[in-house]
Amino acid sequence: MFRTASLKIVNQICEATIHNCKPGGGSLVRHAHRAAVLREAGKPVVLETVKKIEKLKSDEVRVKVHYCSLNSTDVKIITGKHAELNVPLPFIPGHEFSGEIVDIGKDNPHHFNRGDRVVVMNDLQDPNGGLISEAVVKNRDVWTVPQSVPLREMAVLPYGHGTALLTFALHCNLKENDLIIITAGPGGMGLAAIDLAVSVYKATVIAVCDTESSSDLVREKGAHKVVSMTKNNFTKLYKNVQDAMGDKKAKVAYDAVGKGLLHLLADFVDPTNGQLISVDPFFNASKFPTEVPEFERPKRKEKSEKSEEAAGKAKLIENVRHFDLYEYPDVDTYRQMISDTIEMRSEGMIAGHISKIFPLAKIQQAIEFVQQKQCTGKVLIDVQCPDEDDCPDGKEKKTKSKDGEEKKKSKD
Repeated sequence: MFRTASLKIVNQICEATIHNCKPGGGSLVRHAHRAAVLREAGKPVVLETVKKIEKLKSDEVRVKVHYCSLNSTDVKIITGKHAELNVPLPFIPGHEFSGEIVDIGKDNPHHFNRGDRVVVMNDLQDPNGGLISEAVVKNRDVWTVPQSVPLREMAVLPYGHGTALLTFALHCNLKENDLIIITAGPGGMGLAAIDLAVSVYKATVIAVCDTESSSDLVREKGAHKVVSMTKNNFTKLYKNVQDAMGDKKAKVAYDAVGKGLLHLLADFVDPTNGQLISVDPFFNASKFPTEVPEFERPKRKEKSEKSEEAAGKAKLIENVRHFDLYEYPDVDTYRQMISDTIEMRSEGMIAGHISKIFPLAKIQQAIEFVQQKQCTGKVLIDVQCPDEDDCPDGKEKKTKSKDGEEKKKSKD
């Protein structure tokens, strides 16, 4: 499920102000922001100067964006891979970002202050995304971040860890030593679930990764066993999962990749008490039971499978549960999951993994980096980075040379 935004709002945001310069060729007026704008799905995003929304609504907050996560879901929308979403154009992507509050609407139920360090999560289809120097968002989608947590890391935690926490805590009652299968792609959702399952719940994780580099990372995260997907060879994948599972059945198969993988993994889940769970944002519950997976399922002799087992697997497929934290109907629970995620990070219980940081000026390179599956975790955009500097590398060097001194600065 996705929400549809008003085209009127989008067009107000994306009203270009490139010609609104001071006399004599000076700089642009201060009531404008730089943003990465998508004007046609499948075409490159364009860096534009867009008009500032001067007056906030009562329930809105203005945030100076420091870092924005570029998720695989963002890339799929940008590249037009899911045209059925019908996102309003022009469109500013980015639904996970961090920064600091610069202005607050009249209603302030969460007691925000100007200058607060915050993290934001909004809807995939919201055209007011985080790839802009200042974003206007609903106050329900903003959380304060303690000084002990770097803003760059906080920008990659809410969606993946929050959705996993919602699922494990409230819907599958994950416990210590429970056996769980988790699929992980390049977007970080699966990696977040592995981090939470291993570090907090102390569960036994069998990880299924779509690249060998991701496999190396999840081993470091503590997965019990790791299986890499072999390109176009799902028969081999099935055999490798079979070897990893032995004669055991998982309590849960948690799928962050999609592609119909749950059809395959159903064979390795307890048919009586197990669950199949999808956190793929593009999951379609009505189509899933009858859809043809994006792989050739291994042929098996029907006689070797007991009728009650076959019925149990069919029931699992019929009852796949889908969770998306942003779409969760209870707002208090939604907010609590992110608050708990922030608290767990501040206590060192979980950690975000950043594969690479790009300046906003190199947004197209970042998109290609995700498309080519070069990332092992989240890709981050430094929105405030000047075009001419390679800001991420410079900041890393500065952080190392000054040790802990740099952590005191609000941005890092």
